Amino acid sequence: MKPRTPARRHAQIHLPPLDAGYALTLVDIFERAIEALWRAHGDRMAQLLQQREQARRAAQHHVVLDGDPDAPDDIPF
Repeated sequence: MKPRTPARRHAQIHLPPLDAGYALTLVDIFERAIEALWRAHGDRMAQLLQQREQARRAAQHHVVLDGDPDAPDDIPF
């Protein structure tokens, strides 16, 4: 028998089955919560979003030259 690896912890919400009315109410609650978070922390969150975008762009532009200028871009591994 294969040993179990510990489950990774992650945020999740277990909801009962919802009809359309309850689902819409829940969406409204989430939208209000998001608006409240942006009001409370918006300036700092905007800075963090900008930093993440800059890091993502920097990672995309990282090029490793392998010495062969005619090598295809999509080398299978």
